[in-house]
Amino acid sequence: MQAKSVNAGQGASWFGCGWGLFKQDFGTWFVMFLIFIGIAIVLSIIPFIGSLALSIITPALMAGFMYAASQMDQANSIEIGNLFQGFKDKTRMNKLLALGGLSLLASILLMAIMFTMLGGSAMMNVTDEGAVDPQAMMSAGMGISMLLILLVALFIGMGFLYATPLVMLDNMAPIESIKTSFSACLTNILPLLVFGIIYTLLAIVAAIPILLGFLILIPVSILAMYCSYKSIFH
Repeated sequence: MQAKSVNAGQGASWFGCGWGLFKQDFGTWFVMFLIFIGIAIVLSIIPFIGSLALSIITPALMAGFMYAASQMDQANSIEIGNLFQGFKDKTRMNKLLALGGLSLLASILLMAIMFTMLGGSAMMNVTDEGAVDPQAMMSAGMGISMLLILLVALFIGMGFLYATPLVMLDNMAPIESIKTSFSACLTNILPLLVFGIIYTLLAIVAAIPILLGFLILIPVSILAMYCSYKSIFH
């Protein structure tokens, strides 16, 4: 599957598309999002295993949003149970869980790189008294380390951005979906940058009423990502 290159203005229209899907049945979308948050909170309470499980099943849960969005986009009704659509087909479920495992491994790799580079920089700037020199820590070497870490995180994010809908809606293999997602992001840097800037501005507004705005912004942003997937791949 080849990704299309879209113009920068599409980055703004995706939010309009996401909002259009959300307002068609905001009650169902809102409950689905609350259930997702509830699952995340419960699993996060369980030490170690819970966090690992959450990382692995998150793509399957996000696939439910993608499936429901595609159904609504085709003028079909949606239901709360669509959140678990990723678990209803064994083939897709296995692919989505594998995708979650790959995401977990990528996160561990990023953390290892971060600790290695920042830890190495810290060790190089230890004073004779055994303390870390703060000014030295802010040197060019530390700046380069931070930049490299951010680049690695960006590349990982690009690889997984569209992997879930590609697996769920196009039945793509996990590794292939990551490669395709990365290629699509490279091809559409400008619209994704516009999308990111708009999200940042909306997040500032959403944070004003004691973060309550995120209860709307996050599900709308998830649906906007579906719209971007449709725009780029179909």
